[in-house]
Amino acid sequence: MQLETFFSVSQHTSLFLLSVVLGAALGVVYDCFRVLRIVFPPAAKSGAVIAEDIIFWLIYGFCIFLYSSVLARGQIRFFIFLGSIIGFTLYILTLGNLVTGVIRRVVTAFYRILRKVYSLTIGPVVKKLRIICQKVFRFFVGSHENTPNNKRSSKNP
Repeated sequence: MQLETFFSVSQHTSLFLLSVVLGAALGVVYDCFRVLRIVFPPAAKSGAVIAEDIIFWLIYGFCIFLYSSVLARGQIRFFIFLGSIIGFTLYILTLGNLVTGVIRRVVTAFYRILRKVYSLTIGPVVKKLRIICQKVFRFFVGSHENTPNNKRSSKNP
């Protein structure tokens, strides 16, 4: 039995539609990176963002390679790339924005709750410790500055 080297129109169509689904699945992977950026905001142009982008594109390329190897009999077709980009874009512009919007609201609410808990429990303790440290610092530094040995004379600079 010999494998056919060409695909029928229905096989091309199913390969294209499956590549759209692959693109949407890769959109979910990209959302994981977006969630990381929401939870742990990186500094502008940080190495973390560059590393995340490189990791994502390596995953994307590896998935397209596997897809082409397994389902497309090793043939690289333009419509596979096009379908994956369409699926990715559709996911990001629809469900992806919805998911990241909800996660952004949840993270913001969680941060507010943490700030409130901090301001009610740890905040006052930190303020009292600062006042105590300032007084102790003034006592020791102030007593050191007022000693006669510490004063400089014009003869001994």
